[in-house]
Amino acid sequence: MKMKKAAVIISIGCILNVLAVGCSSGTVPAKVQEAAAGEELPEESNDMQQAESTCDVNEPNENHEGKWHVLEPEIAAALNADFMGKVRKITEDSFFIAETKVKILDDGSLSTSSPSSSTDIPDSRLIQVAFDGNTQFYVGTSYGGEESYEAAKFQDLEEHMPVKMKGMFEDDVFYATEIWILNVS
Repeated sequence: MKMKKAAVIISIGCILNVLAVGCSSGTVPAKVQEAAAGEELPEESNDMQQAESTCDVNEPNENHEGKWHVLEPEIAAALNADFMGKVRKITEDSFFIAETKVKILDDGSLSTSSPSSSTDIPDSRLIQVAFDGNTQFYVGTSYGGEESYEAAKFQDLEEHMPVKMKGMFEDDVFYATEIWILNVS
């Protein structure tokens, strides 16, 4: 059991380090799921497979009719989140993200994949994130595998910031209950 927890902690640290180093523009990469047209976006990592599943932690976070789905249960548990992406557009009362795909590798580490930050992504491929007054915002910093979080607010969001979130999909809109803004140092 201790080995499994250690593997999860190491995996999360590895993801954050890869995200910090893997992007030449200084921002954390994210990726968009294939559109209905079947056209693939250029990816920074070719070892990812599309993860479309549902999370069955306490209540089913299912969206069988939509094109977006929460993370697989194992991945969600490792990240402590239901979905992950990078902010691409901010409006007055919501924001839009490009999906970050996450996969657990054979060695137990996590791998993420996304299109380049400079890739122009049409609005139809972005995922709307809705929130309300009860949604909790946090900003987190990771340095050398150590994470720390503090309270934040919607105004702390900026384009190209990675976020991980808890919540559920309904009609292809992600309704967030918790949003962690990730700053990787």
